Amino acid sequence: MIFDLPPQFGLDISGPLVYVEWFTPLGQLDLTSGMHLIKRSTRQHKRNSEIVSINDVVGSCHLMAKCGTQIDRSFSTDDVLEKATQFYVNPYINVDTFSQIK
Repeated sequence: MIFDLPPQFGLDISGPLVYVEWFTPLGQLDLTSGMHLIKRSTRQHKRNSEIVSINDVVGSCHLMAKCGTQIDRSFSTDDVLEKATQFYVNPYINVDTFSQIK
């Protein structure tokens, strides 16, 4: 989520802020897919999240739920990122490409 703080907070922050949910560091590549497997980072059994300056954001990435041999039928495009526990970081899709092709 990208947002600005209202001026009544009295903070001198240049540019918008971003809410980020962190994931585990990239580990070894999955030999079959060639993609890194990650999980959500947690602290005290809660999602590890932070608010950072948009200037600190380098880019975004495409995540795919790890499903195994069958896709969980409860997954939908609206909630798969909330329900899945493991994700592949897809290096074969450049998210910026979608915004540049118009």
